[in-house]
Amino acid sequence: MEKNNLEKLENLMWKKYKKQISFQQLQKEFLKNDDERIEYIKTELEKAYNEKNGHSVDILISAIYMFELYSEKFVDILCKLTKEEWHGKHEDIVFYLQQLELPSTIDCIYELAISNFEKYRWDDNFALVRKCCYALGDINTPKAKEKLELLLQSDEEMIRKHAMEQLTRCDFTNKDVE
Repeated sequence: MEKNNLEKLENLMWKKYKKQISFQQLQKEFLKNDDERIEYIKTELEKAYNEKNGHSVDILISAIYMFELYSEKFVDILCKLTKEEWHGKHEDIVFYLQQLELPSTIDCIYELAISNFEKYRWDDNFALVRKCCYALGDINTPKAKEKLELLLQSDEEMIRKHAMEQLTRCDFTNKDVE
């Protein structure tokens, strides 16, 4: 692929989604290797963040999942994106951070849990907060436990319930290494 632009990436991902091309064909047509893909997506995420371009964020987060790119190199930009309400990928981002299980993401995840973005206020089950609680539980460090205990102080019963689920499920014996 000579010109690696977002539109071409989106078209390739749609072809893969529709089973018009294989995963191997997708990989072959979009950059040479995962390191190049990570750098390209990270750079484009930074650009999308600066431009507040939610559509680009949608494509790029989907690409991270489609290419199965699990890298700490995305953490900084993803944590910046968790603080912004103009895109719709908060749940996907927290799920990604949950899979990385990095103590360095605890504050980012906690801040997202207490963000109270307008678009999530309708959800009286607090699905985003629940995902944040699961992420903190999977990180399983004393600091993650502290953040869950802070969530126990919420005025919302469901938030307290989600935090307690993780406090009960986990032993919080992983080391707090950032």
